[in-house]
Amino acid sequence: MINKRKTPPTLSPLIHEWNTARNTAKGWPQFLEGIVIRGMRGWDGESIQFRFPVVAIAGENGAGKSTVLKVAAAAYVAQQEGGLTFYPDDFFPNTPWETIEGVSLGYLIRRGESIDFTLLRKLTKRWRGMPDRFKRPVFFLDISRTQPINTLVGYGKIAKELNFPGDVTPFNEADRALLSRIMNKAYTASSMAKYGNKQVGVLTTQAGEYSNFHQGAGEDATADLVALLRLAPMHSLVIIDEVEASLHPRAQRRLMTELFSISKDRKIQFILSTHSATILEQLPTEARIYIQATRKGPKNIIYGVTPEFAMSLMDDVDHPELVLYCEDEEAQVLIDALISQEMPEIKNRVAVMPVGTASTVKTLGELGAKSKLPNPSLGILDGDQKETEGCILLPGNQAPEKEIFSAFDEPAWEKVATRLDVRIADLLEAIDDARQIDNHHAWARKVAERLGPRVRVGRVWEDIASVWAKEVVNPAERAAFIEAIFQRLI
Repeated sequence: MINKRKTPPTLSPLIHEWNTARNTAKGWPQFLEGIVIRGMRGWDGESIQFRFPVVAIAGENGAGKSTVLKVAAAAYVAQQEGGLTFYPDDFFPNTPWETIEGVSLGYLIRRGESIDFTLLRKLTKRWRGMPDRFKRPVFFLDISRTQPINTLVGYGKIAKELNFPGDVTPFNEADRALLSRIMNKAYTASSMAKYGNKQVGVLTTQAGEYSNFHQGAGEDATADLVALLRLAPMHSLVIIDEVEASLHPRAQRRLMTELFSISKDRKIQFILSTHSATILEQLPTEARIYIQATRKGPKNIIYGVTPEFAMSLMDDVDHPELVLYCEDEEAQVLIDALISQEMPEIKNRVAVMPVGTASTVKTLGELGAKSKLPNPSLGILDGDQKETEGCILLPGNQAPEKEIFSAFDEPAWEKVATRLDVRIADLLEAIDDARQIDNHHAWARKVAERLGPRVRVGRVWEDIASVWAKEVVNPAERAAFIEAIFQRLI
């Protein structure tokens, strides 16, 4: 079933701002475009590129997400005296079990029209290159914030030692409103107390005042985040480990909605890590990064993954004999229809998974051809692409919607109308209207809208795909396509 996700209302304005202003003075004149890590925790010169103001990095535990965040945090020095500067030794100290040496950290840093590559190196005992770092406000929320203060040993004593109200900094109205929107609770007051390196949120609702000692982990972590965002000025770099931090899915969506708005208004760059499909769903394709650790050899950095693909790599479930990676759900329906028509006996042996853009399919196809993915796989590109290693093309030479809508004649459309239980005249009129839209991805949805609420968009495309696979596509081309899948399967 084709089920288009609803994007946050604040995402489109951010995308527009990024596409029009980007690195100008009105956009993000300071931007960390990428990092390169060598000689650290299994990294051997792989690079991570940040292609959007808000990006999220996913991957299994131990894949290297936190390492990327920590390396990014050490890219700059504090912009103002008294500001916080992070050093590599803060994150990667020598211990009785590890000696950090032979390490290099590279940074691709944009400042307006200028792009510089800076390097921090620790060949033996001392880091080199520290004075060469550029200035920028950097804020880092690590995973320790997910531990509420009431889980610390001796927290009862800590509570008694806090000196109220002198240690408390009230939230302003904007901060309180932000916290209320994310948590969907009507806070009448909010503030933050300080105890050593731990902040203690103090919140008030109609039910009364309560502190972090009696808050849930999600509420506590979000209060910490709001307190941090209050301090972040224009053009800051904000890094958040496990951004979902004990929040339920609806709260995660509300949080991302707010981060998009803050990024647009204050031109802040956010780098996040996550294990949440909900977080990935909110992001545009270019903002999703997946790190796949391999037992031997370099890490695989995959951009533009779908949330479903990312979750499948992180989930320990039974795998099919062959995974077919395609661009989107429309292509997935076509592939299923072709298999059902030509070789239905293999349908239960393969899984068809939409993964994102053509470049993502090509990356996965190449990795699959080199046996670097968890299970046998094959990339399937739309017909308007060129074949690459590990990939084959759907029948035709255009994008699926263009290929099918142009290939159908009236008898074929009559078969679709019969399946949909609508009049052929109504269907043809809906098709004519749909083809006036420049965005071919919206054609099936437009047809469904014209046919009325009884006809869902998924059904329209599924019935079109079935008729196409059986009646319209060249039989020899269909057979060759399925044979390529079958050969990879066996």
